[in-house]
Amino acid sequence: MAQNYTIDEDGDILTFRTASFRSDQGSVLHSGIYNREFSSMLASMALAGLAYPFLAMLLGQTLLLYACILVIAAGSFPLLRRYVFRDILLSAVFDRSARRAVISQNGLLERRTETVLLSSISRVMVEKKTPVNENPDGVEFVNKISLQHNTVIPGFGDETPLYLLMLRLGDGTDRLLYSDSSMEDVLGAYDRIKGFLKIQ
Repeated sequence: MAQNYTIDEDGDILTFRTASFRSDQGSVLHSGIYNREFSSMLASMALAGLAYPFLAMLLGQTLLLYACILVIAAGSFPLLRRYVFRDILLSAVFDRSARRAVISQNGLLERRTETVLLSSISRVMVEKKTPVNENPDGVEFVNKISLQHNTVIPGFGDETPLYLLMLRLGDGTDRLLYSDSSMEDVLGAYDRIKGFLKIQ
């Protein structure tokens, strides 16, 4: 299984990047259905649908019309996935020579950045968080429907624990760097960052 993060170390600089830094797992009912690929596909179909009447007036009901609609739908899908529905990345750059860490997130329209002094980081820690299923009736309903269709959704509705890698600052606040259901991956990142920062 591939790691959901990258760590690059170059002298006094350690760079940690991940797209997995949420402290919750989101909706149990929608997590497997409404993802970024599906949203990109829906948006590309909507663009093709909006272009259809204009192209139909211009080209008439010809094979060229349907080829153009297909090109619009297929061509806009990867562009929408890459630029509109892209993964939000967290980047943490620890610089021992400058004695600071820069934690940033790139969003769709803005980039949030926070600078933290390395001396203010009191701990690097891992916490376990087990989400509570807030909609057991919905999960039971979906499981009944899937059984009626002889389809089983493995692990649907299970309360999988989430392991959180966080920085504890001197003022008592925490900064979440990484979250994953694989404890080994979180501990691997924890060991590298803690070893680099030389925090007890």
